[in-house]
Amino acid sequence: MGTGIWFGLTHIDLFTLQKVTVIGNEAIPDTLIYKITQPYIGMNLLAIPTEDIKNKVMNLSRVKDVKLHKRLPSTIKLEINERKAAIYLKTIEGDLHPIDSEAVVLMKYSPIYKEDMPIYSTYLSNHQIKPGHKLKNVGLQQVLQLHKRITKEAPDFLPQISEYYLIDKTVNIIDAKTGTRIIPAQEDLAKQLARYQFVQENGNINKNSVVDLRYKNQVVVKAGNK
Repeated sequence: MGTGIWFGLTHIDLFTLQKVTVIGNEAIPDTLIYKITQPYIGMNLLAIPTEDIKNKVMNLSRVKDVKLHKRLPSTIKLEINERKAAIYLKTIEGDLHPIDSEAVVLMKYSPIYKEDMPIYSTYLSNHQIKPGHKLKNVGLQQVLQLHKRITKEAPDFLPQISEYYLIDKTVNIIDAKTGTRIIPAQEDLAKQLARYQFVQENGNINKNSVVDLRYKNQVVVKAGNK
């Protein structure tokens, strides 16, 4: 009896899929999601294989997780949990590729760079960069570790970072406002960055200087070629 009822429900015209709604996506265009779900429009809502749609959406490199809800009589709702880009990786060709905090390459859906993020220049080439793949570059891992620390300990400083550089195996920060190169502290990162900002705002640092924050409770200013 139960099987017969289910068969009837999965073949009744009343439950035909007519509408798909998408929430949670910021970088991924709605049209890309609708393209995935379009073949299911007109099918019986209960007969649509949930996992098929979820797997196709999960194939998008920007998607970290997706939840699918069927709303009788005729709607599917998709909740997208996107991977958030952390930095741009710059290749030897000069192209920028969004990377998340786990070093996963994310798809860029527009030729316009809409995400305002720091840049890390590498010797990697474009053919080594594939959306959805996790990069195992040592320098990139160091940069991402520092970026995570700043995100956690001094998030207000993030907009002030234009670039990350790896010099002598140490990650350096470039101040977007002044061009100053900053060698970050290993301890008390937030306090040292605050000290740097105070000194910078009071005009005691020449443009394009190097500021070393590794000395406890000190802001050490060096010439730009050191």
